[in-house]
Amino acid sequence: MKRPIVCEGFYGDEVVPLALPEGTRILRPPPPHAPLADVEGAVRAALQAPIAHRPVRELVGRGARVAIAFDDPAVAPMTDPDFREIAIGALLQELTEAGVRPGDIRLICANALHRKWMRFELARILGQGITTFWPPHRLYCHDAEDPTELCHLGETERGIEVEVNRAVVEADQFFYVNLTLTPMNGGWKSIVVGLSSFRSIRHHHRPFPATGHSIMDPKRSAFRKILWEMGDLLIARLASEGKKPFTIEGVLNSATPPQIAAVHAGSIPEVHEKTLEFLATQQSVPVTGQSDALLLSLPNQDPYSQFSTINPLLVTNLALAYSFGLYEGVPLVREGGVLIIHHPLSDTFDDARHPAYRPFYEEILPETKDPFEIWDRYVEDYAHRPEFLHRYRYAYGFHGTHPFFMWNSTNFPRRHLGRIVFAAPRKPEVAQWLGFESFPSLDAALDSVAADFGNGFSLTYHPTLPITIARVCP
Repeated sequence: MKRPIVCEGFYGDEVVPLALPEGTRILRPPPPHAPLADVEGAVRAALQAPIAHRPVRELVGRGARVAIAFDDPAVAPMTDPDFREIAIGALLQELTEAGVRPGDIRLICANALHRKWMRFELARILGQGITTFWPPHRLYCHDAEDPTELCHLGETERGIEVEVNRAVVEADQFFYVNLTLTPMNGGWKSIVVGLSSFRSIRHHHRPFPATGHSIMDPKRSAFRKILWEMGDLLIARLASEGKKPFTIEGVLNSATPPQIAAVHAGSIPEVHEKTLEFLATQQSVPVTGQSDALLLSLPNQDPYSQFSTINPLLVTNLALAYSFGLYEGVPLVREGGVLIIHHPLSDTFDDARHPAYRPFYEEILPETKDPFEIWDRYVEDYAHRPEFLHRYRYAYGFHGTHPFFMWNSTNFPRRHLGRIVFAAPRKPEVAQWLGFESFPSLDAALDSVAADFGNGFSLTYHPTLPITIARVCP
């Protein structure tokens, strides 16, 4: 079968040529929006004229207790200088000019059940000035296992428990600094997930019956609906005390590397709506029809391997949840179709940073690969194993439940697709262990699809970077 289309794609740490069949549909994002010439100036303007909120200097004064939470290094790519450093620096100056004392300010990294971050790692997003000046008791990572740090706010009408860092509720004014990369980030997710606990997170990170609504589709996503219900409960609690959270969202364009192209600040629902409108013009592309097969050519880069290494479960999540899910409406590949994952899959694990991942891989997957059964049988054990709790709280390791979230996200693609195949994995036995097929090369994988659907099968190649979200009409 002739493959006259040659383009480039990721293969782990490499960028390699890909030979694809004639007629392959290749997705590309819209041209990147122009970056802001003065990001700090844009932040200051947003703080002084916020959306559906009062200016910062009208919210606080001398004696006010202030909490500033911010996205952890896993949420968005780091830039130099990082938006979080710029925005927090500008906000701190506004607070100082309003009379707020440094001793009344807390900076909290919203790492949820991700690992905590070492000081030098936080310096990558906050800058040396902030990490040097602010002492450990006033600049720290959220601890989702410290009961003295958590506040249970009750349940939504559907029984979803809302538990957050008590600084959100107890501060006279709470701020959040967000760097928005995709439609699933930002908004209420920053607080009700990033500053939450397993008690609360289990409600929306457990396996759900397959709906096919992508988390990248804000109009249809069940995940987003749950988070907004939780946000409604939180904002009602704060409003009863005369308080309202204030968010600052920086929005990235599709350049390589991405740059800040917009800044919005003020009330969370209204600000995030503006952010989503901007992202739609930057990332969304119309696509007509689903294809027989989808090709993903993936890097050794995902949110959860920052300052670490990727592992088989993270690769699986990167492929089946994040990359497969870059669509609105219906998936790019039809029901019963084939997903080809071009990646040099290996069985490398960082046991210090991902302490529960190897046990999950070696102990659980041989027993069952069903996310529902895995959750029911094992999640409470992993949530409470002393060695995992110690690693999370004191040794910079991901929470014991984190690999469950990665595996849960494979549920819909596994049900929707007829086949999932790895092309050119360096360890084919790892693909088999995960429950997938493997072929020695991309050519061999494409030949297998042709054997299923004929030489005229339809193929979509989604490069995934820069981020492109397909708005698919069947």
